[in-house]
Amino acid sequence: MKQLNDISFEESEDEEEFEETKNLRRLPRTVITEETLKEYLGPETEKLNLEHHYWIKENFIDKIGRMATNLVELSLRRLKISNRAFSDIVLHLRKLERIDISDCPNIHSTGMKILLDNNKGLK
Repeated sequence: MKQLNDISFEESEDEEEFEETKNLRRLPRTVITEETLKEYLGPETEKLNLEHHYWIKENFIDKIGRMATNLVELSLRRLKISNRAFSDIVLHLRKLERIDISDCPNIHSTGMKILLDNNKGLK
Protein backbone atom coordinates (compact mmCIF):
# COMPACT_ATOMS: atom_id res chain seq x y z
CA MET A 1 0.00 0.00 0.00
CA LYS A 2 1.40 3.39 -0.94
CA GLN A 3 1.98 5.89 1.80
CA LEU A 4 2.24 9.63 1.50
CA ASN A 5 6.00 9.49 2.11
CA ASP A 6 6.40 7.18 -0.90
CA ILE A 7 5.04 9.75 -3.33
CA SER A 8 7.24 12.48 -4.71
CA PHE A 9 5.48 15.72 -5.51
CA GLU A 10 8.47 17.20 -7.29
CA GLU A 11 8.50 17.44 -11.06
CA SER A 12 10.78 15.01 -12.81
CA GLU A 13 13.70 16.41 -14.75
CA ASP A 14 12.69 14.13 -17.59
CA GLU A 15 9.05 14.86 -18.41
CA GLU A 16 8.91 11.79 -20.66
CA GLU A 17 9.77 9.32 -17.91
CA PHE A 18 7.23 6.51 -17.87
CA GLU A 19 4.84 6.37 -14.93
CA GLU A 20 5.82 2.74 -14.31
CA THR A 21 9.45 3.79 -13.85
CA LYS A 22 8.36 6.52 -11.44
CA ASN A 23 6.36 3.96 -9.47
CA LEU A 24 9.36 1.61 -9.25
CA ARG A 25 11.50 4.39 -7.85
CA ARG A 26 8.91 5.11 -5.18
CA LEU A 27 8.94 1.54 -3.87
CA PRO A 28 10.86 0.88 -0.70
CA ARG A 29 14.07 -1.15 -1.23
CA THR A 30 12.50 -4.06 0.65
CA VAL A 31 9.96 -4.74 -2.11
CA ILE A 32 11.31 -7.25 -4.60
CA THR A 33 10.45 -6.59 -8.22
CA GLU A 34 11.82 -8.04 -11.45
CA GLU A 35 13.91 -4.89 -11.84
CA THR A 36 15.51 -5.19 -8.40
CA LEU A 37 16.13 -8.89 -8.97
CA LYS A 38 17.90 -8.15 -12.25
CA GLU A 39 20.05 -5.63 -10.43
CA TYR A 40 20.98 -7.74 -7.41
CA LEU A 41 20.98 -11.39 -8.49
CA GLY A 42 24.35 -12.78 -9.45
CA PRO A 43 26.93 -15.44 -8.61
CA GLU A 44 27.46 -13.87 -5.17
CA THR A 45 23.77 -14.25 -4.18
CA GLU A 46 23.37 -17.01 -1.61
CA LYS A 47 19.86 -16.44 -0.20
CA LEU A 48 16.62 -15.51 -1.92
CA ASN A 49 13.12 -15.33 -0.46
CA LEU A 50 10.31 -14.98 -3.00
CA GLU A 51 7.58 -16.17 -0.67
CA HIS A 52 4.19 -15.18 -2.09
CA HIS A 53 5.69 -12.75 -4.63
CA TYR A 54 2.84 -13.45 -7.04
CA TRP A 55 3.55 -10.32 -9.10
CA ILE A 56 6.84 -11.67 -10.44
CA LYS A 57 6.16 -13.35 -13.76
CA GLU A 58 6.92 -17.03 -14.20
CA ASN A 59 8.96 -16.39 -17.35
CA PHE A 60 11.30 -14.35 -15.13
CA ILE A 61 11.30 -16.71 -12.15
CA ASP A 62 12.41 -19.64 -14.29
CA LYS A 63 15.70 -17.80 -15.03
CA ILE A 64 16.71 -17.40 -11.37
CA GLY A 65 18.81 -20.56 -11.39
CA ARG A 66 20.93 -19.18 -14.23
CA MET A 67 21.22 -15.73 -12.66
CA ALA A 68 22.14 -16.86 -9.13
CA THR A 69 23.92 -20.19 -9.56
CA ASN A 70 25.38 -20.19 -6.03
CA LEU A 71 22.12 -20.04 -4.10
CA VAL A 72 22.30 -21.87 -0.77
CA GLU A 73 18.80 -20.95 0.45
CA LEU A 74 15.71 -20.42 -1.70
CA SER A 75 12.10 -19.85 -0.70
CA LEU A 76 9.43 -20.18 -3.36
CA ARG A 77 6.71 -20.67 -0.77
CA ARG A 78 3.17 -19.93 -1.94
CA LEU A 79 4.18 -19.34 -5.55
CA LYS A 80 1.97 -20.88 -8.17
CA ILE A 81 4.91 -21.69 -10.44
CA SER A 82 4.70 -24.56 -12.87
CA ASN A 83 6.72 -27.73 -12.59
CA ARG A 84 8.55 -26.66 -15.76
CA ALA A 85 9.61 -23.33 -14.21
CA PHE A 86 10.70 -25.05 -11.00
CA SER A 87 12.70 -27.59 -13.01
CA ASP A 88 14.38 -24.77 -14.96
CA ILE A 89 15.41 -23.09 -11.70
CA VAL A 90 16.85 -26.13 -9.94
CA LEU A 91 18.53 -27.51 -13.06
CA HIS A 92 21.18 -24.78 -12.73
CA LEU A 93 21.61 -24.89 -8.95
CA ARG A 94 24.20 -27.15 -7.34
CA LYS A 95 24.77 -25.68 -3.86
CA LEU A 96 21.27 -25.56 -2.36
CA GLU A 97 21.11 -26.57 1.28
CA ARG A 98 17.60 -25.28 2.06
CA ILE A 99 14.56 -24.81 -0.13
CA ASP A 100 10.98 -23.98 0.84
CA ILE A 101 8.36 -25.02 -1.67
CA SER A 102 5.44 -25.17 0.79
CA ASP A 103 2.10 -24.42 -0.85
CA CYS A 104 3.49 -24.78 -4.38
CA PRO A 105 0.83 -27.13 -5.75
CA ASN A 106 2.19 -27.44 -9.28
CA ILE A 107 5.58 -28.93 -8.43
CA HIS A 108 5.66 -32.62 -9.24
CA SER A 109 8.02 -35.55 -8.83
CA THR A 110 9.90 -34.78 -12.07
CA GLY A 111 10.90 -31.35 -10.74
CA MET A 112 11.79 -32.84 -7.37
CA LYS A 113 14.01 -35.44 -9.05
CA ILE A 114 15.97 -32.69 -10.84
CA LEU A 115 16.31 -30.83 -7.52
CA LEU A 116 17.60 -33.89 -5.67
CA ASP A 117 19.90 -35.04 -8.48
CA ASN A 118 21.64 -31.66 -8.64
CA ASN A 119 21.77 -30.70 -4.95
CA LYS A 120 23.27 -33.41 -2.79
CA GLY A 121 23.79 -30.99 0.11
CA LEU A 122 20.07 -30.44 0.88
CA LYS A 123 19.28 -30.53 4.57
